[in-house]
Amino acid sequence: MSTPHSLSGSLWLNKDTHNYLSSKRIALLEQIEATGSLSRAAKLSGMSYKSAWDALAAMNSLAEQPLTEASTGGRDGGGTRLTEAGSRAVQLYRTIEKEHARVLTLLTENFEDYSHLYSLLQRLAMRTSARNTLQGRVVSLHNEGLLTTVEMMLDCGQPLLSQITTDSVQGLALAEQSRVFAMVKAPCLTFVAADCDQVVNPLCGTVLSSRQQGDLIEIELDLGNQVQLSAVVPQDAVPCQQWQPGAILCATIPPSQVMIGIA
Repeated sequence: MSTPHSLSGSLWLNKDTHNYLSSKRIALLEQIEATGSLSRAAKLSGMSYKSAWDALAAMNSLAEQPLTEASTGGRDGGGTRLTEAGSRAVQLYRTIEKEHARVLTLLTENFEDYSHLYSLLQRLAMRTSARNTLQGRVVSLHNEGLLTTVEMMLDCGQPLLSQITTDSVQGLALAEQSRVFAMVKAPCLTFVAADCDQVVNPLCGTVLSSRQQGDLIEIELDLGNQVQLSAVVPQDAVPCQQWQPGAILCATIPPSQVMIGIA
């Protein structure tokens, strides 16, 4: 009997051809956050103080903003703590690491089935025609028989509803707090008055730019928290003064037109 294949790999994030983040360096940052001390963090991470110091110096020199800073006061008279940029770096690495492990598991499970493996690789690289991909979390699921309404809270802080089949909910294993991607086609959006509080799925933001071509106009909205939304609508659907940069607009889309994906 042949030994089953087991794929493994190390994850390094490089910057400007230099080693930036690795599992060991992230563990050091996590211990700094937990202990507030570089010396204790080094010991708990299995590193010498010099190695930890050098690793920290290397990361800080490559980062756009310092990942750590000296703290003062306290019983021990001071120490080291993570900055907001440091916390984001840890979160980013752990998110990528989780996805990296998931892909390796999928490849291991399909290693001998070459046709399935090829299909899997194509699916992992799949792109969609939907212009807008909005990230968020599932807040609640409302089963309505063959259909289920999925209530989400987007990362920009705005709610969004999607209506998909109950089979799709089960196939995606959706549950409360699941991370999801809401995919919205730009031509499916329409605009409503900013003060209209009876519209389903209003997505309100500041106009970043607009571009006319023929009878259509493309409008880019800033929904907040670096989330953007693109809509393509008939030019006469929005008064000229409302699609100037800086204006506030609200787009809306029927829940049945919001697709959901997971990573």
